[in-house]
Amino acid sequence: MKKFFKILGVSLLLLILAFGIFVFSIKDKVKLSINILKKYSEFVENNSLLSEENISLDLDSNKDYEEVEYKNTNGVSLTLDIFDAKKELKDGSPVLVYVHGGSWVYGTNEIPDAISPLLDAFREEGVVIISTSYELMSGEENFNKQISDVKDTIRWIYKNKDEYDFNTDKIGIIGASSGAHLSLMAAYSDNNDFIDDEELSNYPSKIKYLIDFFGPTNLNTLDMDNVNWDLEQIINSVGDNKEEVLSKYSPINYIDKNEPNTLIIHSRKDSIVPYENAETLYDELKSNDNKVNIITLEGATHDFSEFDMEEIISVGMKMLEFITQNI
Repeated sequence: MKKFFKILGVSLLLLILAFGIFVFSIKDKVKLSINILKKYSEFVENNSLLSEENISLDLDSNKDYEEVEYKNTNGVSLTLDIFDAKKELKDGSPVLVYVHGGSWVYGTNEIPDAISPLLDAFREEGVVIISTSYELMSGEENFNKQISDVKDTIRWIYKNKDEYDFNTDKIGIIGASSGAHLSLMAAYSDNNDFIDDEELSNYPSKIKYLIDFFGPTNLNTLDMDNVNWDLEQIINSVGDNKEEVLSKYSPINYIDKNEPNTLIIHSRKDSIVPYENAETLYDELKSNDNKVNIITLEGATHDFSEFDMEEIISVGMKMLEFITQNI
């Protein structure tokens, strides 16, 4: 996923250079495109997005509120980082939440380098960016807690809407891989499902839109021959109830007619999370009259060790359009 976001960053720059700001006909969206172009131009002039080294970007070094505790249950403190909007809007700031991947076992909530200029450009147009954390699994399965953590992040946003001037009618989530799975579960499950913090349970967990990067939607389809050792041990920890447990925590089993607008991005070449996860999710959302779009890649692997640049440019275009239409 790290390589994917680096490539995506390049594709967004190429996209705006190639198609120009005519992609968006509304004044505010034109301004947003110009800001993104400016930021990526400055970044590419000084750095290489395709470098193997991680380069610290302005967004990550300018957190307005760092490690804000959104809950503490059973002695486990969980935090989020807030990158505040740079412009005040009449109805408050839309919120875009980032949920990291890492096979449910690894990872941090650090914003990927290559999408930082994109998210920072949205900040300049009044959007708040929140990067959240969740309790990582260690030795045994704990999907319930992780899903509750993501839902509690959303509930925390509702709880604190007045203090931070959040527009809770315009909350979106970007999730990558396992982070996409948790985001889908949090978004598609009922408001009263997956409760961890009793105080936060009094608040909604509804969002407006979701971007799913290579997310597992049916956990029973995961290729266990290709997953890391830690995840294999965790899945095996459920014993003979594995199929039942994995079904319980599969987003495909939670879909009804009231799901948030969803953009699915997946590759037929994904050997870890089979493409059928995306295809089945798309069909199920469509059959329930939900708004959904899918970007099907042909040449990209799950870790983006292989990819096709033209496909990545398409990802950049549709992702940019999708977010802009929902804020």
